[in-house]
Amino acid sequence: MMTLQTQRRTSPGLPAGLAFSIPIGGTAPSGSLGSPRIQLDAAPSVGERVSPAKVIETLERLLASDLDVAARLRILRAWKAPLLAVCEDAGGNADRSGAALEGRLYRLMFRNLAAAVEQAADSQLAPDEDLGEWAIRNLFHFFQLQIRHAARLEIPLPVGSWRDLHAVSVRLVVSARYPRTAHGSEDAGPAPGHRRTTSIELRYKEVLLLGLMAQVSVGDIPDRASRLRGWAAETRLETPVGLSGQRGLWLVDFVDDAPPRECPGPLSTDFCGWVLFLPEEFVRLLDAAGWADLSAPRSMARSARL
Repeated sequence: MMTLQTQRRTSPGLPAGLAFSIPIGGTAPSGSLGSPRIQLDAAPSVGERVSPAKVIETLERLLASDLDVAARLRILRAWKAPLLAVCEDAGGNADRSGAALEGRLYRLMFRNLAAAVEQAADSQLAPDEDLGEWAIRNLFHFFQLQIRHAARLEIPLPVGSWRDLHAVSVRLVVSARYPRTAHGSEDAGPAPGHRRTTSIELRYKEVLLLGLMAQVSVGDIPDRASRLRGWAAETRLETPVGLSGQRGLWLVDFVDDAPPRECPGPLSTDFCGWVLFLPEEFVRLLDAAGWADLSAPRSMARSARL
Protein backbone atom coordinates (compact mmCIF):
# COMPACT_ATOMS: atom_id res chain seq x y z
CA MET A 1 0.00 0.00 0.00
CA MET A 2 1.08 3.58 -0.58
CA THR A 3 0.13 6.27 1.87
CA LEU A 4 0.74 9.97 1.80
CA GLN A 5 2.44 10.18 5.18
CA THR A 6 5.61 12.20 4.98
CA GLN A 7 7.84 13.90 7.48
CA ARG A 8 10.78 16.26 7.24
CA ARG A 9 13.18 13.39 7.96
CA THR A 10 16.88 13.09 7.22
CA SER A 11 18.83 10.12 5.93
CA PRO A 12 22.60 9.53 5.92
CA GLY A 13 24.08 11.07 2.80
CA LEU A 14 20.94 13.02 1.89
CA PRO A 15 20.01 16.64 2.61
CA ALA A 16 17.53 17.56 5.32
CA GLY A 17 15.53 19.58 2.82
CA LEU A 18 15.58 20.47 -0.86
CA ALA A 19 14.50 23.62 -2.65
CA PHE A 20 10.92 23.16 -3.76
CA SER A 21 9.72 25.59 -6.41
CA ILE A 22 6.00 24.91 -6.13
CA PRO A 23 4.30 27.40 -3.80
CA ILE A 24 0.95 26.72 -2.19
CA GLY A 25 -1.47 29.49 -1.34
CA GLY A 26 -1.34 33.15 -2.20
CA THR A 27 -3.47 35.13 -4.56
CA ALA A 28 -5.21 33.02 -7.17
CA PRO A 29 -5.34 34.48 -10.67
CA SER A 30 -9.12 34.36 -10.75
CA GLY A 31 -9.95 34.92 -7.13
CA SER A 32 -10.81 32.46 -4.40
CA LEU A 33 -11.80 28.91 -5.13
CA GLY A 34 -14.50 29.05 -2.55
CA SER A 35 -15.42 26.00 -0.52
CA PRO A 36 -14.29 22.53 -1.59
CA ARG A 37 -17.90 21.39 -1.92
CA ILE A 38 -18.81 24.18 -4.31
CA GLN A 39 -15.82 23.41 -6.50
CA LEU A 40 -16.53 19.68 -6.53
CA ASP A 41 -20.13 20.30 -7.48
CA ALA A 42 -18.86 22.37 -10.38
CA ALA A 43 -16.69 19.54 -11.70
CA PRO A 44 -17.73 18.22 -15.12
CA SER A 45 -19.98 15.21 -15.27
CA VAL A 46 -18.69 11.99 -16.82
CA GLY A 47 -18.17 12.44 -20.54
CA GLU A 48 -18.67 16.20 -20.49
CA ARG A 49 -16.19 18.12 -22.61
CA VAL A 50 -14.47 21.07 -20.98
CA SER A 51 -12.52 23.87 -22.61
CA PRO A 52 -8.74 23.94 -22.12
CA ALA A 53 -9.04 27.41 -20.58
CA LYS A 54 -11.42 26.07 -17.92
CA VAL A 55 -9.10 23.22 -16.96
CA ILE A 56 -6.11 25.54 -16.73
CA GLU A 57 -8.03 28.10 -14.70
CA THR A 58 -9.25 25.48 -12.24
CA LEU A 59 -5.82 23.94 -11.65
CA GLU A 60 -4.07 27.29 -11.35
CA ARG A 61 -6.63 28.51 -8.83
CA LEU A 62 -6.34 25.24 -6.93
CA LEU A 63 -2.57 25.60 -6.72
CA ALA A 64 -3.00 29.09 -5.28
CA SER A 65 -5.72 28.08 -2.82
CA ASP A 66 -5.33 27.31 0.88
CA LEU A 67 -7.46 24.16 0.88
CA ASP A 68 -6.44 21.20 3.02
CA VAL A 69 -4.74 18.18 1.46
CA ALA A 70 -7.81 15.95 1.26
CA ALA A 71 -9.98 18.61 -0.38
CA ARG A 72 -7.18 19.45 -2.81
CA LEU A 73 -6.80 15.83 -3.87
CA ARG A 74 -10.54 15.26 -4.26
CA ILE A 75 -10.69 18.18 -6.69
CA LEU A 76 -7.69 16.91 -8.63
CA ARG A 77 -9.25 13.47 -8.92
CA ALA A 78 -12.49 14.99 -10.21
CA TRP A 79 -10.64 16.96 -12.88
CA LYS A 80 -8.22 14.25 -14.04
CA ALA A 81 -10.49 12.82 -16.75
CA PRO A 82 -11.39 16.23 -18.25
CA LEU A 83 -7.71 17.16 -18.30
CA LEU A 84 -6.71 13.97 -20.09
CA ALA A 85 -9.50 14.48 -22.63
CA VAL A 86 -8.20 17.96 -23.41
CA CYS A 87 -4.65 16.58 -23.70
CA GLU A 88 -5.82 13.89 -26.11
CA ASP A 89 -7.47 16.49 -28.33
CA ALA A 90 -4.44 18.78 -28.12
CA GLY A 91 -2.04 15.96 -28.95
CA GLY A 92 -4.00 15.18 -32.10
CA ASN A 93 -3.51 18.68 -33.48
CA ALA A 94 -0.76 19.13 -36.01
CA ASP A 95 0.21 22.62 -34.86
CA ARG A 96 2.68 23.40 -32.10
CA SER A 97 0.09 25.20 -30.00
CA GLY A 98 -1.71 21.94 -29.30
CA ALA A 99 1.52 20.26 -28.27
CA ALA A 100 2.42 23.16 -26.00
CA LEU A 101 -1.00 22.97 -24.33
CA GLU A 102 -0.64 19.24 -23.73
CA GLY A 103 2.72 19.69 -22.04
CA ARG A 104 1.46 22.59 -19.96
CA LEU A 105 -1.45 20.56 -18.61
CA TYR A 106 0.72 17.58 -17.67
CA ARG A 107 3.07 19.93 -15.83
CA LEU A 108 0.21 21.71 -14.07
CA MET A 109 -1.31 18.47 -12.79
CA PHE A 110 2.08 17.27 -11.56
CA ARG A 111 2.70 20.58 -9.77
CA ASN A 112 -0.65 20.31 -7.98
CA LEU A 113 0.03 16.73 -6.89
CA ALA A 114 3.55 17.58 -5.73
CA ALA A 115 2.20 20.56 -3.81
CA ALA A 116 -0.27 18.28 -2.03
CA VAL A 117 2.56 15.96 -0.98
CA GLU A 118 4.57 18.91 0.31
CA GLN A 119 1.52 20.25 2.13
CA ALA A 120 0.97 16.87 3.80
CA ALA A 121 4.57 16.95 5.04
CA ASP A 122 4.15 20.44 6.47
CA SER A 123 0.85 19.72 8.19
CA GLN A 124 1.68 16.15 9.32
CA LEU A 125 -1.91 15.30 8.38
CA ALA A 126 -2.36 12.66 5.69
CA PRO A 127 -5.54 12.16 3.67
CA ASP A 128 -7.32 8.83 3.75
CA GLU A 129 -5.51 5.82 2.32
CA ASP A 130 -7.42 5.75 -0.96
CA LEU A 131 -6.65 9.39 -1.72
CA GLY A 132 -3.04 8.97 -0.67
CA GLU A 133 -2.53 6.01 -2.99
CA TRP A 134 -4.21 7.91 -5.83
CA ALA A 135 -1.97 10.94 -5.27
CA ILE A 136 1.31 9.03 -5.32
CA ARG A 137 0.33 6.86 -8.27
CA ASN A 138 -0.67 9.88 -10.34
CA LEU A 139 2.27 12.02 -9.21
CA PHE A 140 4.66 9.67 -11.00
CA HIS A 141 2.22 8.89 -13.82
CA PHE A 142 1.94 12.52 -14.86
CA PHE A 143 5.69 12.97 -14.75
CA GLN A 144 6.02 9.99 -17.08
CA LEU A 145 3.52 11.69 -19.39
CA GLN A 146 5.70 14.80 -19.33
CA ILE A 147 8.77 12.78 -20.31
CA ARG A 148 7.01 10.99 -23.15
CA HIS A 149 5.52 14.24 -24.45
CA ALA A 150 8.86 16.06 -24.38
CA ALA A 151 10.67 13.11 -25.97
CA ARG A 152 8.13 12.91 -28.77
CA LEU A 153 8.65 16.59 -29.59
CA GLU A 154 12.40 16.43 -28.88
CA ILE A 155 12.20 19.32 -26.44
CA PRO A 156 13.45 19.66 -22.84
CA LEU A 157 11.11 19.53 -19.89
CA PRO A 158 10.13 22.91 -18.40
CA VAL A 159 12.70 24.45 -16.09
CA GLY A 160 12.41 23.04 -12.57
CA SER A 161 10.61 19.83 -13.57
CA TRP A 162 13.32 17.33 -12.63
CA ARG A 163 14.36 19.29 -9.56
CA ASP A 164 10.80 19.25 -8.24
CA LEU A 165 10.48 15.53 -8.93
CA HIS A 166 13.68 14.78 -7.00
CA ALA A 167 12.64 17.02 -4.11
CA VAL A 168 9.23 15.46 -3.61
CA SER A 169 10.58 11.94 -4.17
CA VAL A 170 13.24 12.38 -1.50
CA ARG A 171 10.48 13.32 0.92
CA LEU A 172 8.43 10.24 0.03
CA VAL A 173 11.28 7.73 -0.09
CA VAL A 174 12.99 8.84 3.11
CA SER A 175 9.69 8.99 5.01
CA ALA A 176 8.84 5.48 3.86
CA ARG A 177 12.28 4.07 4.63
CA TYR A 178 12.47 5.64 8.08
CA PRO A 179 8.93 5.82 9.51
CA ARG A 180 8.42 7.39 12.91
CA THR A 181 7.01 5.60 15.91
CA ALA A 182 3.66 6.60 17.32
CA HIS A 183 5.54 8.99 19.62
CA GLY A 184 7.37 10.50 16.65
CA SER A 185 10.79 10.34 18.28
CA GLU A 186 12.37 7.09 17.06
CA ASP A 187 12.39 4.97 13.96
CA ALA A 188 9.61 2.42 13.86
CA GLY A 189 11.82 -0.08 11.98
CA PRO A 190 11.66 -1.31 8.41
CA ALA A 191 8.66 -3.60 8.61
CA PRO A 192 5.77 -1.07 8.76
CA GLY A 193 7.04 0.87 5.74
CA HIS A 194 8.46 -1.99 3.70
CA ARG A 195 5.56 -2.54 1.32
CA ARG A 196 5.01 1.21 0.95
CA THR A 197 8.72 1.78 0.37
CA THR A 198 8.75 -0.78 -2.42
CA SER A 199 5.77 0.81 -4.16
CA ILE A 200 7.01 4.40 -3.92
CA GLU A 201 10.60 3.65 -4.86
CA LEU A 202 9.53 1.41 -7.72
CA ARG A 203 7.47 4.18 -9.29
CA TYR A 204 10.26 6.72 -8.81
CA LYS A 205 12.82 4.37 -10.35
CA GLU A 206 10.53 3.78 -13.33
CA VAL A 207 10.51 7.53 -13.97
CA LEU A 208 14.30 7.72 -13.63
CA LEU A 209 14.82 4.87 -16.10
CA LEU A 210 12.37 6.43 -18.54
CA GLY A 211 14.33 9.67 -18.25
CA LEU A 212 17.48 7.79 -19.26
CA MET A 213 15.74 6.06 -22.16
CA ALA A 214 14.31 9.31 -23.47
CA GLN A 215 17.83 10.67 -23.95
CA VAL A 216 18.84 8.00 -26.46
CA SER A 217 15.95 5.86 -27.73
CA VAL A 218 12.89 8.05 -28.22
CA GLY A 219 11.47 5.83 -30.93
CA ASP A 220 11.74 2.72 -28.77
CA ILE A 221 9.99 4.13 -25.71
CA PRO A 222 6.51 2.71 -26.53
CA ASP A 223 7.97 -0.79 -27.07
CA ARG A 224 10.43 -0.75 -24.19
CA ALA A 225 8.16 0.93 -21.65
CA SER A 226 6.40 -2.35 -20.88
CA ARG A 227 9.68 -3.62 -19.43
CA LEU A 228 10.23 -0.62 -17.19
CA ARG A 229 8.62 -2.23 -14.16
CA GLY A 230 10.96 -5.22 -14.29
CA TRP A 231 14.07 -3.09 -14.79
CA ALA A 232 12.99 -0.74 -12.02
CA ALA A 233 12.53 -3.68 -9.64
CA GLU A 234 16.13 -4.71 -10.32
CA THR A 235 17.49 -1.18 -9.90
CA ARG A 236 18.87 -0.15 -6.53
CA LEU A 237 18.48 3.38 -5.21
CA GLU A 238 21.20 4.10 -2.66
CA THR A 239 22.63 7.02 -0.71
CA PRO A 240 26.23 7.98 -1.57
CA VAL A 241 27.55 6.99 1.86
CA GLY A 242 30.71 4.92 1.45
CA LEU A 243 30.85 5.38 -2.33
CA SER A 244 33.13 8.42 -2.58
CA GLY A 245 35.90 7.83 -5.09
CA GLN A 246 34.06 5.08 -6.97
CA ARG A 247 33.98 5.41 -10.77
CA GLY A 248 31.38 4.63 -13.41
CA LEU A 249 28.39 5.34 -11.20
CA TRP A 250 24.95 6.40 -12.36
CA LEU A 251 23.83 9.44 -10.40
CA VAL A 252 20.68 11.38 -9.59
CA ASP A 253 22.08 14.78 -8.71
CA PHE A 254 19.70 16.92 -6.65
CA VAL A 255 21.56 20.06 -7.69
CA ASP A 256 20.95 19.41 -11.38
CA ASP A 257 17.56 20.01 -12.91
CA ALA A 258 18.08 16.92 -15.03
CA PRO A 259 17.47 13.18 -15.38
CA PRO A 260 20.05 10.65 -14.15
CA ARG A 261 23.53 10.73 -15.66
CA GLU A 262 26.63 8.59 -15.73
CA CYS A 263 29.72 9.82 -13.92
CA PRO A 264 32.88 8.33 -15.46
CA GLY A 265 35.15 9.99 -12.90
CA PRO A 266 35.36 9.37 -9.16
CA LEU A 267 32.35 10.30 -7.04
CA SER A 268 33.11 13.47 -5.11
CA THR A 269 32.74 13.63 -1.35
CA ASP A 270 30.27 16.52 -1.60
CA PHE A 271 27.88 14.78 -4.01
CA CYS A 272 24.25 15.31 -3.01
CA GLY A 273 21.82 12.82 -4.48
CA TRP A 274 21.05 9.17 -5.13
CA VAL A 275 23.31 6.55 -6.67
CA LEU A 276 21.56 4.21 -9.13
CA PHE A 277 22.69 0.63 -9.56
CA LEU A 278 21.24 -0.33 -12.92
CA PRO A 279 20.64 -3.86 -14.23
CA GLU A 280 23.18 -4.91 -16.87
CA GLU A 281 20.44 -5.54 -19.43
CA PHE A 282 19.27 -1.95 -19.16
CA VAL A 283 22.83 -0.60 -19.44
CA ARG A 284 23.34 -2.69 -22.59
CA LEU A 285 20.14 -1.19 -24.00
CA LEU A 286 21.46 2.31 -23.41
CA ASP A 287 24.79 1.43 -25.01
CA ALA A 288 23.10 -0.10 -28.05
CA ALA A 289 20.99 3.04 -28.44
CA GLY A 290 24.07 5.26 -28.56
CA TRP A 291 24.59 6.34 -24.96
CA ALA A 292 28.35 6.42 -25.48
CA ASP A 293 27.87 9.19 -28.04
CA LEU A 294 26.26 11.36 -25.36
CA SER A 295 28.67 10.73 -22.50
CA ALA A 296 32.36 11.05 -21.85
CA PRO A 297 34.61 7.97 -21.98
CA ARG A 298 33.67 5.69 -19.18
CA SER A 299 35.30 3.26 -16.85
CA MET A 300 34.44 -0.38 -17.36
CA ALA A 301 33.15 -0.45 -13.80
CA ARG A 302 29.39 -0.79 -13.93
CA SER A 303 27.23 0.34 -11.05
CA ALA A 304 25.27 -2.91 -11.07
CA ARG A 305 28.43 -4.86 -10.24
CA LEU A 306 29.19 -3.14 -6.93
